[in-house]
Amino acid sequence: MRGSNLTITGSTHYNGSPDLLTVTTAYVTQTDVLIPSLTVRETLLYAASLRLPSSTTSQRRKQLVEEVILELGLKECADTRVGDGVKKGGCSGGERRRVSIAIQMLRNPSILFLDEPTTGLDATSALQLVKTLKHLANTGRTIITTIHQPRSGIFSLFDRVTLLSRGSVAYTGPTSDCLSWFDGLLPGGLRPHVNPADYLIDIVAVDTRTKEAENESQARVNKLLVAWNNESAARFVSDKTALERFWAPDERARRMEQSLPFLRQVQVLTSRMLLTTIRDPFGLMGSWSQAVFMGLACGLIFYNIPHSLAGIRSTEAALYMLVVGHSYPFILFEIYRLTRVDIQLFDRERGENLVTGVAWVVSRRIAHGILEDFIVPLLFCSIFCYLSGFQGHISIFLAVVVLVHHIAVSFALFCVALLRNFTWATLIANLFATIQTCGSGFFAQAATIPVYTRWVKYISYYVS
Repeated sequence: MRGSNLTITGSTHYNGSPDLLTVTTAYVTQTDVLIPSLTVRETLLYAASLRLPSSTTSQRRKQLVEEVILELGLKECADTRVGDGVKKGGCSGGERRRVSIAIQMLRNPSILFLDEPTTGLDATSALQLVKTLKHLANTGRTIITTIHQPRSGIFSLFDRVTLLSRGSVAYTGPTSDCLSWFDGLLPGGLRPHVNPADYLIDIVAVDTRTKEAENESQARVNKLLVAWNNESAARFVSDKTALERFWAPDERARRMEQSLPFLRQVQVLTSRMLLTTIRDPFGLMGSWSQAVFMGLACGLIFYNIPHSLAGIRSTEAALYMLVVGHSYPFILFEIYRLTRVDIQLFDRERGENLVTGVAWVVSRRIAHGILEDFIVPLLFCSIFCYLSGFQGHISIFLAVVVLVHHIAVSFALFCVALLRNFTWATLIANLFATIQTCGSGFFAQAATIPVYTRWVKYISYYVS
């Protein structure tokens, strides 16, 4: 009903309440950030432990996970490892995308946002995924997703559609009314046997191949935008008061509150990190093998150093290798592990206010402390000291190597924190390691270094 004398009164309620903050939302990113070594069920259980209040019992969390697994059709792959899509085994691309959706569904959101969920999927997997989203919409949820180049079967599943042209709205409304609206503006535009979605994308796009084509298509798009701008002004009423209240600073802070206690975060993250470390034979055995190999290589080079004046120079070099031979390779190895999946997962969970940086770092060191932070230095130091003849002081050397090991992994985390990219993080690590080596005192006496660069030795964790 429309008219200049018509007055509309009433109130808008969200989930039975006038408060817009009662609407819970979730967001599924375009890329799947999942731990490959966990099964689907384990992934959802850990996600539930981080997303649900600490008062939720373990039995209730398991029940919710099973309900989500059934709702999203993940029962057949519930005990299959997620995988990364590169190595053999693991879930398919469509299944991993549904796992990403399932993670966000654990909070039972009223509105689910998805960023191009069909990207990277074949036609059949994309159709199955959108059918799953349609099922979720039929259960009372609002599904809002961006999508481009959908097949006709996918396009017909949408209840409402919004078309954008260079950031401006060309149409928003029921999908069933979309073609008739544009047919009234551009009669005879849709030819038989043409995908309606392709047709709609074509008419709201600007062709920049030639100047004539650009002017013609821009004129068509301007006509569509003006027509819809006039139509939307009469069709829709904006509730600016509710939106302003929704985005008020104090209300946004209340929505972003962290409900999970610090110790609970550490407990869940440590358990997950331990399990993924044990299941990653490349990471665990790689760190152990590196310690054994470097211990043998350095120990054989400095085998049985004579304890005399003739061996002073070799002893200095051996002490240098005791520190560098273990710490430098481990810095690069740790940067690789962090940038592979760990830091992306942390960024996502921290962006959702599920974990804090301190809890993540503490849990990582606890988990790796059991399997790496002492065993790896012990293997390296024992082999190196036995072969080089430093057995009498192995406890002192072990304490030094353990300390240097923790500095190395902390510095690797620092490089990744600065630059999330493996290439740039290793570049920073190599640059800083070179500066530390030059100022460590093994290649140049500190007294002979110019005063204006002598300070470098104070930032070097190599023994000088």
